[in-house]
Amino acid sequence: MARIRRALVTGGAGFIGSHLVRRLLNDGWQVYVVDNLSTGHLDNVPAGAEFQKLDLSSPSSTRYLPVGVDVVFHLAAQSSGEVSFARPDADLQANSRATLLLLDWCRTRGITRFLFASSMAVYGDTRQLPVREDMCPAPKSFYGIHKLASEHYLRVFQKLGLCTTALRLFNVYGPGQNLANLKQGMVSIYLSYVVRSEPVLVRGSAARFRDFVFVDDVVEAFIACLDRPSTCGGIYNVGSGTKTTVGELLTLILQACGRVPDGYPVIFAGGTPGDQHGIYADCTAICRDTGWRARTDLRTGLRRMAVWALGRPDHAGLFKGEK
Repeated sequence: MARIRRALVTGGAGFIGSHLVRRLLNDGWQVYVVDNLSTGHLDNVPAGAEFQKLDLSSPSSTRYLPVGVDVVFHLAAQSSGEVSFARPDADLQANSRATLLLLDWCRTRGITRFLFASSMAVYGDTRQLPVREDMCPAPKSFYGIHKLASEHYLRVFQKLGLCTTALRLFNVYGPGQNLANLKQGMVSIYLSYVVRSEPVLVRGSAARFRDFVFVDDVVEAFIACLDRPSTCGGIYNVGSGTKTTVGELLTLILQACGRVPDGYPVIFAGGTPGDQHGIYADCTAICRDTGWRARTDLRTGLRRMAVWALGRPDHAGLFKGEK
């Protein structure tokens, strides 16, 4: 009888992490979740996972981590570029320092597989599009700097015997995203206004563009990389590969919610610090090495997200931090 595999998922009480935990449990894994609940919620942790509240930026936290872990999925982070400008030192602690401490814990415990959620923010603004992993990164936010620093930590620990993989996630969206957080997640921010029948506040130009990737596809990217030796030491873009402007996104969100786009009130204001004007991914590398590609088109994904948000008995609860 095969031994049950054990995974540690940091940030497993958050949006993407909870989806990944659910997938691993369905695949028969034993899953340990670590989260400091600063943005995640305990209700997000799927039944069957073991939960521990920990601040991974504290050196003492590693003594409370579980033993016998086979794989670490490191998704815990402060994930807002805007927030990183308000508290750059806190962002450094939550992102770079926590990653370094966790990598060193893996090395001392003999855990050899480490998958890391990096970000498109490492690229900054670039004229060459779509972006490829071999391009020179130039992050515009403290968040992007700290994600890039964490990638370099992974490279060093790869040489020390860990099999590490970094996934540069683009704009992830889907059911379960925190509509109460108006500082992170372009889709969830705009959708939150529409669900409340309020004017949509857009920080920046409608001509900005992004690459939106559905959360289920992101989970599949982690799973696709997990057991493939070719991904050890790799850094991969995880996006749809499709350029979508803010104006196009607003139209699709309104249509998904059954609203008429023409005439719906939209207020444009100044941009946020460190915001990238436009970016979308070249996902050739991950497709070549794993066969992964995004399978959910934006219109379908937004429709599924809108059904989730509007179908709650009291969807107003979404704006009180409930997910």
